[in-house]
Amino acid sequence: MPVPLQRDPDLTRAVLTHWFGTRSAEIGAVELGPVTVPKEAGFSGEILLFDAEWTEAGTRRRRALAARVAPTRHRVFPEDFWDDQVRLLRLLGDTGLPVPRVLWDEPSAAYLGAPFLVMERVDGQVPADLPSYHRQGWLTRLPPADRAAVWNAGVDVLAAVHRLDPKETGAGFLDRPEFGPTGSAQLLGHFTHHLDFYGVADDNTAAAAALDWLRAHVPDDEGPVSLLWGDARIGNIVYAGTRPAALLDWEMAALGPAEADLAWYLHMDRHLSEGIGAPRLPGLPGRAETVARWEERVGRTARDLPYHEVFAAYRFCVVTARVARLLDESGILPPGTDFPLHRNATALLAKVLEENAQGASSRGYGPALQRRPTA
Repeated sequence: MPVPLQRDPDLTRAVLTHWFGTRSAEIGAVELGPVTVPKEAGFSGEILLFDAEWTEAGTRRRRALAARVAPTRHRVFPEDFWDDQVRLLRLLGDTGLPVPRVLWDEPSAAYLGAPFLVMERVDGQVPADLPSYHRQGWLTRLPPADRAAVWNAGVDVLAAVHRLDPKETGAGFLDRPEFGPTGSAQLLGHFTHHLDFYGVADDNTAAAAALDWLRAHVPDDEGPVSLLWGDARIGNIVYAGTRPAALLDWEMAALGPAEADLAWYLHMDRHLSEGIGAPRLPGLPGRAETVARWEERVGRTARDLPYHEVFAAYRFCVVTARVARLLDESGILPPGTDFPLHRNATALLAKVLEENAQGASSRGYGPALQRRPTA
């Protein structure tokens, strides 16, 4: 569900035109087309799409651009890591990962009421959350083999993120040592530090039980620290055919065990199928096949994946509490509308926790992996 256009499109176009004028020493006078919002955009960030034309070195250029505006009114996450996001995107642009190229960024709120960056717009298709790509959209129209290619390409590019050395990449600034040692303890401590902001209800027994379980089962020996995408899922990938053309939404980026990303990738797909009562699309690889592929690509065995799957389910449950409140306060949905996002997330969390507490043989993605010695 996209953030609603919070500003007048014509006025926004005029403001952006003026802003580009301040950069006339670089590119000369700029003409902008209409400003629109992509229907696939998420709820936590405002995206503005437009075409731009200018003359550079005597040549007329036309480019499709996207401006991402730092969240202000609709803030899903508690902290302002905007500068970190911009910095990370610029660093990732030098790694060979398919990330949108940042052309300019504006650190002040003087123009659009918040900082923003301007990126090259990447053409392609994004699997939608609403309605779920398991029920409707371009993925449903693909043959099963192509669906598998889409899914596996997502796993491959996720593994490519995890193969990066955070120190060599320059991503060490994402460490949050004030919340604990780098790893699962820090991820959990950082997230739970802001529970009041998310507003999960005190009577949410599934969330309370999951938090108790997570605190009691934090892994000890986790292996190498990885760069985490944070919101790793096929719904944050722009696909050109079946290949990833751009990885989007890095606002949850962190440092920690790569399995946290892998578990999120699995859980978000499970939520959009089993979690909402939709059959999973034929052709999409299951849990065991997905994990095996990821292990092959990163060159090691997955560690403590059940813990990370509970953590993924818990985080999503808590975040959806915040999203539900924002939807209610924004007036996007008519009063009395039953929007079951948080209810479904809570029910799936309870199931994931029960599976792990009882050592179930299946976690919704085929036979569970047997615990193997770590590499």
